[in-house]
Amino acid sequence: MEKTSISSIGNLDMIELKPDQTVTSCELEDAESFYRFWQGLAYERIMIQVITTGSFIEDLSEYFKGHAYKVMKLAKRKFHFHCVLHEADRDIAGYLFLLASINDDVFLITDPQPDNSYFSEGKLQCLTDSGERIMWFEYDVAEIYMVGDET
Repeated sequence: MEKTSISSIGNLDMIELKPDQTVTSCELEDAESFYRFWQGLAYERIMIQVITTGSFIEDLSEYFKGHAYKVMKLAKRKFHFHCVLHEADRDIAGYLFLLASINDDVFLITDPQPDNSYFSEGKLQCLTDSGERIMWFEYDVAEIYMVGDET
């Protein structure tokens, strides 16, 4: 992970940052490099949030079968998917990478606070000091960004 200039992040329209927050990034080559990144994260629980169209909600539901999740309608064909896991397998990581590569918004939060959804007013809220790491992808999935403790 290396420190990233806020002005170089292309999808800040979906992110609410504190003025003094440090953002770090890691280059990603493919789904396998993302899975290796994911495996390097230390966490007890990870929250997965995806903003996607209705056509992918059924697929997400299939990948997360057996886990508790919520789906909230945001607009006519836009949905917010939310799930907390203790661990995720290669298939889930690969599917999240695919969704991010087609410009769906994928957010990851390690060890999330129990009463915090981290998503409000159409944006990922990175306004916490509770020790969690909050991550999101660049639109072209060439990088993943993170605020919070480094891996």
